[in-house]
Amino acid sequence: MGLFSFFSSKHKKLRSTHEAETCRTIFRENEELFLRVEKSEELRRLRQLDAEINSPRFKQQRKEIEQLTYKGSECHTAEKQYKALLKTRKLQSYLIVNESKELEGYRLLQNTEEFREYVQLKAVVKSPDFDRQLHAAEALAYKKLIAHPKIKAAIKFESLRRFKEYSEIAATDLPVRFQQLNEFIHSDEFNAKRKYLLDKKRYRTTEGYALEQEYEALKKLPDIVRYQALLHDAYFNNRLQWMLAFSDEFDRNLLGGSRWITRYNAGERFLSDTYGVGKDVQLYMPSNITFSGSMLFLNFRREEIIGKYWDANLGITERKYDYTSGLISSAHAFRQQYGRFEAKIKYRRSPLTASFWLAGDKATPHVNIMKVTADGLHLGHIHTEGAEVKDSDVLVKDLLQDNTDYIFTLEWTPEKLVWMINDTVVKEERENIPHMPMYLAFSLGALTPPADKTLPARMEIDWVRVYTQRNPQ
Repeated sequence: MGLFSFFSSKHKKLRSTHEAETCRTIFRENEELFLRVEKSEELRRLRQLDAEINSPRFKQQRKEIEQLTYKGSECHTAEKQYKALLKTRKLQSYLIVNESKELEGYRLLQNTEEFREYVQLKAVVKSPDFDRQLHAAEALAYKKLIAHPKIKAAIKFESLRRFKEYSEIAATDLPVRFQQLNEFIHSDEFNAKRKYLLDKKRYRTTEGYALEQEYEALKKLPDIVRYQALLHDAYFNNRLQWMLAFSDEFDRNLLGGSRWITRYNAGERFLSDTYGVGKDVQLYMPSNITFSGSMLFLNFRREEIIGKYWDANLGITERKYDYTSGLISSAHAFRQQYGRFEAKIKYRRSPLTASFWLAGDKATPHVNIMKVTADGLHLGHIHTEGAEVKDSDVLVKDLLQDNTDYIFTLEWTPEKLVWMINDTVVKEERENIPHMPMYLAFSLGALTPPADKTLPARMEIDWVRVYTQRNPQ
């Protein structure tokens, strides 16, 4: 939302500072969890299972298993054949005779001399051309043999229908096939397959089901659930693109010398001393930087002092200042091209100018993330077009409450500058975007002497944070 659309909208209400900070606190907690889960074995396994379970091959395998039936299966076919054979009379005869004592005795008798002689004589006597008168001796011998109790019993056994059916079946491969079926039907393998195919919940016994259960259990892990929710959280994903690159919470009650300088950059570089410039009525002194309760204060006060001054015609001279104030700059420690720059600052309108700004080594470009003067809040940036210096500064009136903390943010990308207050967009620019590393600075000053009744005055800064894009395009 641009500045005009924001102020012309029906709802001109900013998010509260407390809410904006709470969102940041929650984001940091979520970010810690998100990045931890991102590297976790549980998420790696979940993604692996997700790819496996949702693959066409896996789904087809599950469908095939669920569509299995006992009817028409190998087991069902074998069971039908087995039961059908059991009902065959000749096979029943075979089974009865094959396990009988009579067959056992008959087979023993077959190995005797008497039985072999009986078989031989029978072949002779029963031959078509046998003549009992010519071969009376053989006929008599045969008659005696068949009267022998054991031979007589054997002849009777051979005359039985079931023995004849046994002999018929024994001459085929049916006994072997039946034995194979019998062994298969009564095997653990058959029983397991039959039970599996008859089980309507058979899929639950498979490895695929076990993988699905593992997958569902992983999806329900609290950290995974939160991670998945964060993937679709617009605020979280917007913030996640930014990675902290520089910060100061000002909770050590001292100014880190390696992070901040307390004068203009040129004074630090060329003079190793502070100086004034332009219409500055104050000289910036490190003594005007104080701390209390995790806050940094830039103090403006009446104080007569002789100090350096930059004159465009004369160069560095000396002059008397009636005021001193505070400034901090990261010019020597930290600069960044593009990013998210923000600070929590107490908004206080006064005759002084309280600023949070970005700059480089030249006068332009210069970006005011926040500049508060007596007439209100100013946002904008100064740039050079050809030989002309242009200022996109706009005055924001009656938006902020005096003596109240706000989070002032600038999002700077190659395409645009976006100013936000408590995460609400209030200004956007897409032209003349700076493309160079810039440092950040805070200052409290004046261009005309303020009334004594307004002094001493101060600018209160709770914290400052700078982010860079985590994965810049």
